Amino acid sequence: MQFRSLWRACGIRLGVICCSVLFLVGCPPCPTPPAASVVPPPPVVESPERVVPPPPVVVSPERVFPPQRLMESTGQERTREYTKFLNENRRMLEQCKYSTGCETVLFNLGFVYAYPPSPYYDLTKALQYFDELLKKYPGTPWAYEGRAWRALINENLTLEGKRRRLEAEFRAKDDTVRNLQMQLDRARDIDIEYDKKKLELSR
Repeated sequence: MQFRSLWRACGIRLGVICCSVLFLVGCPPCPTPPAASVVPPPPVVESPERVVPPPPVVVSPERVFPPQRLMESTGQERTREYTKFLNENRRMLEQCKYSTGCETVLFNLGFVYAYPPSPYYDLTKALQYFDELLKKYPGTPWAYEGRAWRALINENLTLEGKRRRLEAEFRAKDDTVRNLQMQLDRARDIDIEYDKKKLELSR
């Protein structure tokens, strides 16, 4: 009985001492779990814009429009260039006379005679070459070019015909006016002569 009381008293004191120690020292901190490692997201790499390269420039050794060098020529060089171009195309026309591929040559010859600055300007000959081009090669691009030139030439010839007709009419009217003026002058002279003779007879 005495032993049990002693044991209880010791237990109470031990509890008080532990509480005091805990109060003074404090509770040990609870271990915190390790922070989760944050893996940064992969950097966003913007794909570069697709650059479309420009189409390659195709440089043709020949001019797209064969008579271009004629139109670029000036002065005395122009006559030489036209003569050279005309002779070349005449020779080529003889060589391809019985084969295909003459549409460009026929157009070139028509152009030489149809282009006003040309020293060989002759619309009648130009129509002959363009007509032959349309007849033999109707579906080619040069035939369509020739058709346009042919229409312009025909319109030009029509206007030229009207101009000549008007000039002829003007000349005819001018001649009529001149004849009338001559008759009027002659009649006036006759009247003057008549008055003179009448005056002489009255004396």
